[in-house]
Amino acid sequence: MTAPTLITLAALCTLLPAVAFGAEARAPSAAELKAFHAYYQQRFPNDHEAQPRFAITHAGPAAPWSVAASVESAPRRGLTPLCRMTRIDFSYDKAWLAADRPRQFVWLARGACVTPAAPVELMQRMPDSDVIALLAHAPALLPRARLIMAGSSACASQRSFPFALVALDVGNGGAGAGGEEMAGLIFRSDRNTTAQVWLRKSGADLDPWNVSCQPP
Repeated sequence: MTAPTLITLAALCTLLPAVAFGAEARAPSAAELKAFHAYYQQRFPNDHEAQPRFAITHAGPAAPWSVAASVESAPRRGLTPLCRMTRIDFSYDKAWLAADRPRQFVWLARGACVTPAAPVELMQRMPDSDVIALLAHAPALLPRARLIMAGSSACASQRSFPFALVALDVGNGGAGAGGEEMAGLIFRSDRNTTAQVWLRKSGADLDPWNVSCQPP
């Protein structure tokens, strides 16, 4: 990741969208800003250009504040047209702590690699060519996955929800230990539910094979 040092107040006060529906948000306090600045400089002494974003929310007056921040690397080009970047997440509970490892995000762009509003998280390492194929085919695969959702008690009520692709994964296809390794598309709905679509590869074709859903 390329550098951040002097973190301006304007940059530090940029808020991430609230993650919970109906959550209240606020800007970081002076103490939280100072603590983050000190922690980040100690942890990443050569990073002088970071623009941290804060997500400070709570569900109501009686609920504690959840204090978090993230710092993203500059986008870089993979195999054309793939772009990628990393994000380090931080949480605050009397002191700032960084996540164990950076999260990886990807998207497709023929022009310059400019980070979009909602890049797709790459949960497992995979070849750039496979990532490109999954990102490119996801919009066409979702309607076919909805047909499978109709036969699942956990998914049937959600199959008409608007979904957006949020992550790519690799796993056993939802079949338990010993299942065939498959690529997975993770979609999130406008109701904050998720649907994981496992894909079986046959030659150059990708076919939805199994779907699991988080209930509303």
